[in-house]
Amino acid sequence: MPVFIAIAANTERNKNGQTITSVPVVYSHCIQRAGGVPVILPPTGDEQMVALMMSRVSGLILPGGLDMDAHFFNQEMHPACRASDPELDIFQITLVNLAVELQMPLLGICRGAQVANVALGGSLIQDIPSQMPESDIVHMQEVFSYGTDHDVRFEPDSRLYSLFGESIRINSRHHQSIDAPGKGIRITAWAPDGVVEGAEHESLPIDLVQWHPELLMQKSDGMLPLFNRFIHNCKERLNV
Repeated sequence: MPVFIAIAANTERNKNGQTITSVPVVYSHCIQRAGGVPVILPPTGDEQMVALMMSRVSGLILPGGLDMDAHFFNQEMHPACRASDPELDIFQITLVNLAVELQMPLLGICRGAQVANVALGGSLIQDIPSQMPESDIVHMQEVFSYGTDHDVRFEPDSRLYSLFGESIRINSRHHQSIDAPGKGIRITAWAPDGVVEGAEHESLPIDLVQWHPELLMQKSDGMLPLFNRFIHNCKERLNV
């Protein structure tokens, strides 16, 4: 039976000034490599429509994208934050809440990890360079690359440790990260400077990574175990 995987679309402006849905094609490629069928979910404020879309899929991926509006975690926007889209935030928070209610496997990547954490009541470091000035790691690399930038270490009894061992090298394309974890969220991965790089839910199949495994997959299969386990969890849910 095909396993349909939702990818939550982001929004952006095209050259004609129109708002369009946007998902880098590499996410779809990774889902297909792991044996799933990707389905793009367009943003909508209609909660009934969101519920209907989610009823047809077995898993959810929240991709990278814009900074979140800090009002969703009761803070004022930091001056270093880029333009946000509160309507998009509401749409993706609604998706997270539904995934939790349905006990649906969720993989949050970069912004997606941040959205999931905030949806569960957590908060974010809004700008690592100014809020963690002691860090000697450039987390937001200016030059786009498919290579790696720094190490990450994993909690020994975590799901990420079971996939990758004690430590691996990852890429880094973010200036925000998880601060206070949301309800049920356990921090399981850190950069050498202490910045959170990964987390998991204590009882639900929710996995969050701050780096971009979909980009690393363009160079090697090193991140395939992450997507394989996600698809495996989705298949198990189908058999319940």
